[in-house]
Amino acid sequence: MSDAIAPPHFCWPFVSPAGGARLSMTSFDVHRFEDSAFAAHGMALPESLSRAVTKRRAEYLAGRICARHALAALDIHVDALPSLADRQVDWPTSARGSITHARDLAAALVSTTPIHQGLGVDAERWLTPERADYLATSILTPYEQKAVKDFTFEQRARAITLTFSLKESLFKALYPLTGTRFYFHDAYLEGIDPTVSSGQCTLILNCVLSEAWQPGMRLTGDFADMNDHALTAVLTDATPNTGVIRG
Repeated sequence: MSDAIAPPHFCWPFVSPAGGARLSMTSFDVHRFEDSAFAAHGMALPESLSRAVTKRRAEYLAGRICARHALAALDIHVDALPSLADRQVDWPTSARGSITHARDLAAALVSTTPIHQGLGVDAERWLTPERADYLATSILTPYEQKAVKDFTFEQRARAITLTFSLKESLFKALYPLTGTRFYFHDAYLEGIDPTVSSGQCTLILNCVLSEAWQPGMRLTGDFADMNDHALTAVLTDATPNTGVIRG
């Protein structure tokens, strides 16, 4: 059904100014989703999804609808956004962007502004305290574990969810620039406050990603509480030269 995916809308819940970027979001219902939604939205079902489960197909279409919506606001009109061999989105030449989805929410962050050479966006359902503690050592560096140890159970769960999401956004922003994969312990966060509905923190690289992106490089990460979800973003320049990159 085409109405299994709500019309996308623009929002900007972050502290950092948009600076020409566009964030488009939608909600979708996997249980009501049918493949006819692709045609209804003017997109073809990719061959790579021919055997995918319904959830994956719904996520894919909802994310692409948001991306197309954001691109149109920047005067770039496309019917489809295919995937590259490494599953990255094949964005139009003049655009950079990132897509995310989490259960019933999808979003796309897109820009054509030269200062936005790397963009990452990520949405995550808030972890329960029990699940967050179970995953903590996989997500947090020892430094980050010390930083959250005096939080309440609920605050720690929020901080761990935000850390997970911010590191996902960081990967999405930097992987297209460096071509180097990295993991949760290859960066750490400073200054995260799980008690605010929107805020910023600093992400610091722990590893070499390229000649330009070295350990100690600092980036700004934004986060926002979207009720059932955490939403995070990292926007960065492509050519750091001071060690401090502003989002």
